[in-house]
Amino acid sequence: MAKKKLQPTDYWAQYIVRTQSDGKDYIYALVRRKYSVDDIEPKGPGEYLGVGEEDRFEKITDNDPESDTFGKRIPKPDSQPIGKKLKYTLAYNKQNIDDFKKMCGAVGTPFGETRFYYKFKERTITAESSDEFWTLAWNEAHKRFIHGKQVIEIEQTNKHDNRPRSA
Repeated sequence: MAKKKLQPTDYWAQYIVRTQSDGKDYIYALVRRKYSVDDIEPKGPGEYLGVGEEDRFEKITDNDPESDTFGKRIPKPDSQPIGKKLKYTLAYNKQNIDDFKKMCGAVGTPFGETRFYYKFKERTITAESSDEFWTLAWNEAHKRFIHGKQVIEIEQTNKHDNRPRSA
């Protein structure tokens, strides 16, 4: 019997992240299985939607002059994986936005409310509001949160300095 394919309404997003890689916008989330508004799977770390893993292998320089990859770095033949590489799999587009919105909200469990993050190369920033998270263009968010200028206001008073002065 085939395993039931879960729909966005079958999950609750603990947090949702917008990011960019190679000039393309992506979205991913840490989700938990939702059985009802008050019944979210509490066991385990949850699972990620929108992020895939690929094995990383040790690389060597190809020394075979007959090979198409001569002089290039290639995976070492017959080697075991030495780690994992994460790859974003869901584009930030209307269909995925609509699906992810269905996973948001406050739940009657210790988890609370869905959180929203922008993940920049420089750092991760919490979104100020969910509406802004969905509508703010990536470049605008980057300008605002990473390249934004902080204005420091110094209180100025008209009080005179009445300290005695030495001559």
